[in-house]
Amino acid sequence: MGLLEQVVDPFPPAPMAGRRRIAVRSLQRTFDDGKNVVEALGPLDLDVADGEFLSIVGPSGCGKSTMLRVMAGLVGPSSGDVAISRNDPDRTLMAMVFQDHSIYPWKTVEANVRFGLDLNKRVPKARRPAIVASYLDKLGLRAFAKAYPATLSGGMRQRVAIARALAVEPEILLMDEPFAALDAQLRTILQDELVDLWETDRRTVVFITHSIEEAIFLSDRVLVMSARPGQICSEHVVPFGRPRSHDVRGDAAFAALHQEIWEVLRDEVDKGLAAQFE
Repeated sequence: MGLLEQVVDPFPPAPMAGRRRIAVRSLQRTFDDGKNVVEALGPLDLDVADGEFLSIVGPSGCGKSTMLRVMAGLVGPSSGDVAISRNDPDRTLMAMVFQDHSIYPWKTVEANVRFGLDLNKRVPKARRPAIVASYLDKLGLRAFAKAYPATLSGGMRQRVAIARALAVEPEILLMDEPFAALDAQLRTILQDELVDLWETDRRTVVFITHSIEEAIFLSDRVLVMSARPGQICSEHVVPFGRPRSHDVRGDAAFAALHQEIWEVLRDEVDKGLAAQFE
């Protein structure tokens, strides 16, 4: 199923806080190289509400990234369905931020951020410079507009990747461990910046991470995936309101939720390790 086919929601309504934007039903993904068959994912069911910031954690190799790529239409499912509701046919439906930033080394920061807009013929050329300038400002990149990625730190390059995704103003933002390669201090700073950016427009976000702390701080809801083949094994509603500051990390409820999620995740990590030695 390609991305252009994932625009109608055929499933009955699910009880949730807001209107559903993404519905995943009986999703499975198998990889077969002719010698080995790997059941990477599923069967998996989940719903994402309009304007929700949803994070997903799980053991390494459980299919988190595969699931996100199926949502984006970059990988087809072996079976099952993904349905995505579109609000505005004139807007970009979704954009994705990868762990390795995936920006073009031969383009300047400004040109990288503008890249998606140049591909979108629905955005008038006259508007593009202002949009690019806006997101350069929001991500602290204005002074580096004419710089090339090789001259930037890893954190700055990741800011470029996020700015590029946001510049096309997608209805849905998919983020695959975007801060995983950063040091702890920079990761915390970018988490704070992402929360601030998200709170200005409340677009739908699906965020993959290995960090329970990151998932709780950013999200409205956290899902835990099982060891491979990945399935949703628990759901945790984050009790902190919006706007949200880094101070919530010191809240006793934050620590309690972290422990609750870790107990589920630890069991799945143990199962995954045990399976390697069977």
